Amino acid sequence: MNNALKYVKILEGTGITREQAEAHVQIISDILEGDLVTKQDLLNSEGSLKVGLRHLETKLDTSSDRLDKKIDSFAERLEHKILQSEYRSTIKLGSIVTVVIAAATAVIKFL
Repeated sequence: MNNALKYVKILEGTGITREQAEAHVQIISDILEGDLVTKQDLLNSEGSLKVGLRHLETKLDTSSDRLDKKIDSFAERLEHKILQSEYRSTIKLGSIVTVVIAAATAVIKFL
């Protein structure tokens, strides 16, 4: 506790004895001592956070790569299906044109 002496003097100023004021400071120091973070605690936490962040970045990169592959695969399948649809449409249109020409030829022959 940085201001222990100041705290003791404030308590003494309110009529508390020196021994009681020192006891207050000791009790507060004991309570807070286990809960205070040291620079080393912060450095250790920083190191752990950096390791965790690198692990998370690796997982994210892996997931991103898998997603890219799935998207590429889906795009290829979609392109293939579009081409198949175009081919079927061309064949159907060709069949329709053939039937119309055949019908027109038949009508012309009967006239």
